[in-house]
Amino acid sequence: MIRGRKNTIVVCIFIIALFFLSSCSNIPLIGKKKEEKVEKLPPGKTVTVEGMETVKGVNPSKSETSSKKPSTPKTPAKKETETKVASTPARPLYSPSIPFFQMGFKRKVALLDFENNTTYKDEKIGEAVAKKLSDKLDATQRVVTLDKTVVSEMLNREGFKFERLSDRSAMKRAHQTLGIQAFALGMVTDVSLLSSKASETSEEEVAFATSKVEIRLIDASTGNLLKTFIGRSPIFGTKETGEYSKGKAVLKAIEFGLDDILEGFLRQLDLLDWTTTIAKIEGENIYLNAGKLSGVRIGDTLEVFEPGKEIFHPTTTLSLGWTTGKLKGAIKVTNLFGVDAAVGQVVQGAGFSSNDVVKSTVK
Repeated sequence: MIRGRKNTIVVCIFIIALFFLSSCSNIPLIGKKKEEKVEKLPPGKTVTVEGMETVKGVNPSKSETSSKKPSTPKTPAKKETETKVASTPARPLYSPSIPFFQMGFKRKVALLDFENNTTYKDEKIGEAVAKKLSDKLDATQRVVTLDKTVVSEMLNREGFKFERLSDRSAMKRAHQTLGIQAFALGMVTDVSLLSSKASETSEEEVAFATSKVEIRLIDASTGNLLKTFIGRSPIFGTKETGEYSKGKAVLKAIEFGLDDILEGFLRQLDLLDWTTTIAKIEGENIYLNAGKLSGVRIGDTLEVFEPGKEIFHPTTTLSLGWTTGKLKGAIKVTNLFGVDAAVGQVVQGAGFSSNDVVKSTVK
C-alpha cells in the first residue's frame, strides 16, 4: 500500500513538471541569444553593385536611420582578377600671385586719368579701370591711393598753378607738400567682345571679352617714368550671361588684366623710399603729412632732414633724383589725428621748418 502511494506521488510530480516546462517554453536558454527577426525592406528599385549582393528596397527616413545603429556590411569576396585604381590627387587651389602684406609705412599713390583708346568711346572704361585699380591697391594694405581731384584741390589751396596734374612741376610739388611718392596713369586698348545666344531655343545672351591695360608708374619726386606695365586678359573666364552680359564681361576682362600687372607694380613701388614732410610747426608740436592711414603709429621715431638737392644729368637733363639733405634731428610721434596726419615732438636737434623731409629710422 505504501508502495502504491509512492507511485502516485511520483506520477503527480511528473505531471506538474511537464506542465511547468510547457508554460516556460518561450524563455531562452542561458548562453543562447534570441534570434532577431529580419525586417523586410519596403518595395523599391533593385540595385546591383559589382561584387556585392542585389538589394531591393528604398532609403529609410531620417528618423528611422537616427534611431537604428548602423550594421556592419559584409565584405565582398575579392575577385582573382581585381584591378587596382590609383586615387586621384587633390587639385591645387589657384589664386593671383600677390605679395604678402609687409609691415611698415604705406606709399601714397595718386591715380590720374586712364584713357579709353578702344572703339567703345561712349563707355566710361577709363574710369572703370581707375576704380578697379584703386580697390585692388587698397586691398593690399600697402598703398594709400589718392584721387586726382583731391590732390588738385590741395595744390590749388596752396596757390600753386598748373595746367595738368600730370605736369612734372605739379608732381614734384605734390611730393614736397603732400608726401606723395608716385603717380599712376595709363590707358585701355584692344577691348574685344564676343556674344551669341546661349542656344537655339534660348534667347539668353552669352558674352566673352578680352582687353589690354597699360599703366605707367611715375616717381613723384622727379616726374620720371619708372616703368610701364601691360596686362592682358584671356578670353576664358570672362563668360557672362543674361542682362548686361557684355558690360560685365568687359569689366571681368579688365580685372584679369590688372591682376596680371599688380605684383610687378607693387614690387616697383617698394623701391621708392618712404618719406613725408612737415606740414606745420606750432610751438613744440610738429604736424606731419602722414598719419594712421600711412601706417604711422604713436611712439614712432622719425628723422628730419633738409630737402636736399635735385641732380640733373648733364646731357639728357633728366633728373637723377634728390640727394639726402643735412640731418637736423629726430622727432617722436605723440598723437594721430584726422584721416592721415600726425603730431610729433622733438627728441633731438633743432631748427625744423615746413617742407623738411621726414624719414623712418628703420633702414
